[in-house]
Amino acid sequence: MKKVAKKDLNPDRVKLGNKIAFACGDIFGGGSFNIINFLFTPFLTLVVGIPMIHLTWMLLLTKIWDGIIDPFIGKITDGKQPGKYGKRRYYMLIAAPMVLVGLILLFFPWNLITQSIPLKCVFVVIVYMLYATAQSFVLIPYYSHASEMTDDFNERNNVNAVRLAFSIGSSIVCVAVPGLIADPTKGDNGICYIIMASIFGAIFTVSVLITALFSREKIVTPSVKTKLSIKEFVRPLKLKTYRQYLGMQMCTSMAMAVMSSFFFTFCDFYVRRLSYSEITVNGGNRFPIATVAAAMMFVAQIFALPFYLKLIKLKSKRFAYITGALIWIGIVACMLALPAESEIAVSADKAIKTVKGAPNWLIIVFGLFTGFGIGGTVFVPHSSFGDVCDVGELYFGERTEGAFSGLTNFLNTTAQAIGLAIPPLVIGLAGYVQTEYMQKADFVRQYGDMPNLSTVTFKDILCKITYGNDTVQLLPVQQTESAQLAIRLTFTLLPIVIMVIGIIIASRYKLTKDIQQKIVQANAIENKDSDEFKHTREELLKQL
Repeated sequence: MKKVAKKDLNPDRVKLGNKIAFACGDIFGGGSFNIINFLFTPFLTLVVGIPMIHLTWMLLLTKIWDGIIDPFIGKITDGKQPGKYGKRRYYMLIAAPMVLVGLILLFFPWNLITQSIPLKCVFVVIVYMLYATAQSFVLIPYYSHASEMTDDFNERNNVNAVRLAFSIGSSIVCVAVPGLIADPTKGDNGICYIIMASIFGAIFTVSVLITALFSREKIVTPSVKTKLSIKEFVRPLKLKTYRQYLGMQMCTSMAMAVMSSFFFTFCDFYVRRLSYSEITVNGGNRFPIATVAAAMMFVAQIFALPFYLKLIKLKSKRFAYITGALIWIGIVACMLALPAESEIAVSADKAIKTVKGAPNWLIIVFGLFTGFGIGGTVFVPHSSFGDVCDVGELYFGERTEGAFSGLTNFLNTTAQAIGLAIPPLVIGLAGYVQTEYMQKADFVRQYGDMPNLSTVTFKDILCKITYGNDTVQLLPVQQTESAQLAIRLTFTLLPIVIMVIGIIIASRYKLTKDIQQKIVQANAIENKDSDEFKHTREELLKQL
């Protein structure tokens, strides 16, 4: 007796295996951003020895390069004919090995090569550009691929929820583990960062390959040839819904860039300033509060996903974004009042306990609730890209996810660059002291021949000494009062201002489930010159 094939009652459904294969790509997307955001600033200032204020122009310069290449990559992926690996996955397959090489070069300690600050800056900018190129060749096709998985509103949310769960899970690991492998206080001149980058670069490469090889899109669109010009590049900005979506995403990215890149700095040089100094100089152990609290931010985002999914179904994506932003703002405002350590106790086994200062449990609670708020502001833009591309197809008459993705990636990374560039400028001008390297002869002339010396006062702050073959490393274990104040204010007030702007933008976002489904149905009309289509198009666009 012949078996009758079971009919799929829901043709729009994306199978679990396909969802997982697709979501693997964001192991790289979520994890790599957090390794760079949390570790790169301390690495450059406390290992490579680049002054904080130089990070402003260096990060902006690399993002200009990112902006130059993004439209080319978006155009290339839109113009490819669908093949065995689709229009997008083909480029992810090629770029995957570049991720490994790029991450290793990004965290290469150039202090091993030269002590010239200009040369270090040049090396970092060049390798960051190489890494940004590899990253764009993966992420622009990946974000475009996201809108091609399905055009069903609920199923698209479910696909992106799985993807975001993988992204957040990767973020948790990439916040907690890399810092255990690589740390400025290890005194190995940065070798530990090469090891860390090699391990995680390999993991990211495999995750991208899984998506490229095994993920399958349901929406297959033909090649779209567009002329590369400034006018074509910015064309998606004509769409009001796209501008609103972009504004929400940029605000989230900018605020997260500020908080993640200076979270460890905020904890080590302000909240836990005494225990950080004690353990760096004299050894011992302390509760890794910065790592735990940062990890809890991302743990909370996983638990927040079902909450925001339900909120979207009951209310709207606009309501979910605003709810998350308000939670985030409220908690960060409370963090402004966190007291710094003013007294610690050291036991016989060198265990360090805070006597006066914010307790560990309070910092962890703040991390959890901050993450819960961030979850809404991250999930809504992630799940809205495909919806916005549907509107773009209705408005422009063709589907060009690559163009949308290229412009989105450029403006989103620009927002991150601004978020990363403002604090170093403010903190650097406030007197932040970076790691210095001195020739042994110069050190002896200044401080005398004292081989047992473990600390010195340099630029009016205490520094730990690490002796190399020909050089002496002076690692700051504290910062000036003015630098501490600048760290505290930029870490809290700047994200609050940014997310208030995000709320204002989100309040104007009108794309709902009902409107999106009507747009999908309108796009399915074959005769685009018919009066029926023109009338439907006009009415739908009016509602947005």
